[in-house]
Amino acid sequence: MNRELIEFLESKRWFGDKGREIREAVLTDVIPCEWKDSRTPYAVARASVTTDDGTSTYQLFFERGTPRLSDALDDPEFRRGLADAFATNANFEHDGVRWIAESEGKIPLTVPPTAQITLSSAQQSNSSVIIDGQAILKIFRRLEPGVHPDVEVTRFLTIERGFVHVPVLLGTIRFEDARGTMIAGMLQELVPGAVDGWTYALACSREYFAASASQDSPLPFGTDAERLGAVTRAMHEALASGDCGSAFEAQHATGTDVRRWAGQATDTIERATRALERAIAARTIPEEHVATARQVVARNAQYAAVPGTLEEAIGSDVGSKARTHGDYHLGQVIRSAAGAFLVIDFEGEPARPLRDRRDRHSPLRDVAGMLRSFAYGAAAGATGPDAARRGPHWERHARDAFLRGYHSAGGETLLPRARDNVTRLITLFEIEKIFYELQYELDHRPDWAWIPLRGIAGLRA
Repeated sequence: MNRELIEFLESKRWFGDKGREIREAVLTDVIPCEWKDSRTPYAVARASVTTDDGTSTYQLFFERGTPRLSDALDDPEFRRGLADAFATNANFEHDGVRWIAESEGKIPLTVPPTAQITLSSAQQSNSSVIIDGQAILKIFRRLEPGVHPDVEVTRFLTIERGFVHVPVLLGTIRFEDARGTMIAGMLQELVPGAVDGWTYALACSREYFAASASQDSPLPFGTDAERLGAVTRAMHEALASGDCGSAFEAQHATGTDVRRWAGQATDTIERATRALERAIAARTIPEEHVATARQVVARNAQYAAVPGTLEEAIGSDVGSKARTHGDYHLGQVIRSAAGAFLVIDFEGEPARPLRDRRDRHSPLRDVAGMLRSFAYGAAAGATGPDAARRGPHWERHARDAFLRGYHSAGGETLLPRARDNVTRLITLFEIEKIFYELQYELDHRPDWAWIPLRGIAGLRA
């Protein structure tokens, strides 16, 4: 076992196997890459990591010949080479494995010699390189074979459909060998002056949230939420517009689909409740929220029965299922300096296998995700003296505006015929989402678990 490699991986925020016992970690492919005019020998590599949960593959970059592993993305010279790779359609090979950077359009990105090429500080499961205010290069660290939904969906929307509310795909990076292809990165248009939706929503609402009960403050973000709802509906209509037989052809959803979705929601409720019981026993829940946590556990059977009740009421009036965003919230949209909303990050939930993230689903699952994001925004933002009233008021205002924009921006072919069934499906997906949030927070941010706990406690089970 390569102890140095394990220590290097465990030190990185993008490493997805933290907390698991690593049985083996090896570099499976090391491909020399020679950038034009570079004085330093670099390599791109794949590392295979085996844990009790299986084997994962990660993409690494490092300087060859050095005694210790380091991330070459920290090196300005290496980043310069990455940026130029798309202009030359760079292709490096070693032992039957190829690493290919390829421009998507007829006119490749050209980067001036004096360009600023920086590594984004917002590193999570991927790494991002900002190229001279023109483009953003997303480096996928955890790799899987097959079609990558972020590239696939972005290409379809921006190149095939000309959808203006998604930044244009400019290029891709991939590994190729006898076993197939792994997408390793994507180059996308950068929107100058854009801010993510979460930051914008809280910033424009700060004064409202901070005001006292005696202050008459206008409700902010409503116009933006309605505009975002319209953009979301337009995105769903575009994602359902594929040709017959294509991955983007909409299909009629049935009662069987609802039964499966309800079963998934019930499973999520059960898993999250068990995690909550463990957290209570381990005393990782903040003391002021323990009583609420115990109430949620006590009502588990009632919550678990809700998806089945909704399934029975919905019946076969389900609408369509199509490709969706898959992980939709305020952090997955950006607002341009001109006030336009654009959607980013079609990767789906990273914890799910790649093939599952390409499944068709009801577009209302995305809607539920955004509505839950408004609940988070209200909880995180409303900390002033009138927070108990202003937070819920802001959330209702944002929800209503978003739904108004969503329903006014398209036909009804994607949705159930009965509006009550639209509401029921949204409720089903919100329940699944809120318990998913609970488990996520318990695992990663126990101090935030009160947000989904408060939402669950408010459910009419």
